[in-house]
Amino acid sequence: MQKLLTTKDLALAIGVSESSLRRWTNSGAIATSRTPGGHRRIPLSEAIRFIRDTHATILKPEILGLADVALESDPGHGAQAAQSLYAALADGDAERARGQIVSLYLGGTSVAGLCDGPICLAMQRIGELWHQDCQGILVEHRATDVCIGAISAIRQMLPETPKDAPLAMGATPPDDPYLLPSAMAASVLVEAGWRETNFGPQVPLDLLADAARVRGASLVWLSISSVDDAAKLRKGVRKLAYQLSGIAVSLAIGGRAAGELAAARIPNVQPMQSMAELGAFARGARR
Repeated sequence: MQKLLTTKDLALAIGVSESSLRRWTNSGAIATSRTPGGHRRIPLSEAIRFIRDTHATILKPEILGLADVALESDPGHGAQAAQSLYAALADGDAERARGQIVSLYLGGTSVAGLCDGPICLAMQRIGELWHQDCQGILVEHRATDVCIGAISAIRQMLPETPKDAPLAMGATPPDDPYLLPSAMAASVLVEAGWRETNFGPQVPLDLLADAARVRGASLVWLSISSVDDAAKLRKGVRKLAYQLSGIAVSLAIGGRAAGELAAARIPNVQPMQSMAELGAFARGARR
């Protein structure tokens, strides 16, 4: 169940009067529900939407369940945000890195925008550190964990997905150990209003086809960041695409190593160049 706030809670969190909050709820600017006793309650996702839309300043993040995140008052934008995030991740400062990512989201950046922008750019640089020092591998693993944690925190702020929403499921293929891209795809799909099942890294492709059929998925995603045997993976991807085509399921393929593996000639295959493109496709498919 999603966290519910009183009007006093939200007023304290963003530093306004409770009477102002009541005016906004009365006007419909903030959607509320009612308890059996008739008291107003504001779903956390609605409070977050209002904060993002109005660029309100959060003074007491603990009220919103963000006590463990040191929110950044100005995390920057574009290259500046990516540089700041890279510095925090490279330093191993998990709290600062999470705070920057969550602050960018609260400031209005979409989940897809975070994934395509500062997270992607920072992690690309983190991934190059091992060329200079083998300790860079440890830094990358830690940074991956921090970014997944931040995305998970944001997931808790998204509106609850309706139980009748379409289902997407996905993973990375065998021999691809990368956790973060598939986790990002899952969160982008939730932002687009889908239910999701992320099976994580190194999943046999035949199992994905079986799971989609048994569970009634409408979309399968495949995140490809690392390829050991291109010919073998290409064959597996084409087989998966045809299996999904037989049950009218689309296959979204993306990732830095996807390339020609996207099998663009197969009608149900949707090559994705970015998380924003995945989100746009998912929203269109849902409509």
